Amino acid sequence: MKFIYKIILLLVITITSSSNLHAYSYAAAGKEPTIDAKELIIKAININDFELAKNIFEKHKKNYKYLNDKFIKNLYIGLETSINTKDKKQIVKYLELSLGAELQRRIEGGLSNIKTFNIAKVMLVKANKFYKLLSSSLDVNTDKKLKIALKECMMAIGNPGLFGVGAKPINKKNYKKNQKIIIDIIQTL
Repeated sequence: MKFIYKIILLLVITITSSSNLHAYSYAAAGKEPTIDAKELIIKAININDFELAKNIFEKHKKNYKYLNDKFIKNLYIGLETSINTKDKKQIVKYLELSLGAELQRRIEGGLSNIKTFNIAKVMLVKANKFYKLLSSSLDVNTDKKLKIALKECMMAIGNPGLFGVGAKPINKKNYKKNQKIIIDIIQTL
């Protein structure tokens, strides 16, 4: 009987693991162009190669336009202008804002997928990745508020548990409340 139990447990773990991997790969496919572009533009401006920075921006402008149109107004024109005027401080500011826009995007993705735990969790893990990159440019109080709001969103997606054991219900109201806190913080950066 113990042998059969072990086989069933092994099958359950295998099936659960493979479905989690499928959900992860679906939600996390591809690279992060905003992070890649930020790093490349920073490298370019650090060596005063603003032509290279402009070329990198041009290569990623579709992404910046999307983030501008959906999340942070004036991001696109602000970044483009600061690169053209060779204003390093403003370039860094708009690159940081692009991380905030990506954080906001992932939080929105978490809410729209809140009933699909694996996808919502991946969205929030990615949101946390963008938060960590943005964190160093924030003052202590703003950073603390943002970190707490992200943690609350993570708690609000609940947890289906394993066969219902340890399950925690979704709290969409709390998620939306903390999403608003996050958006308000990002919009004031």
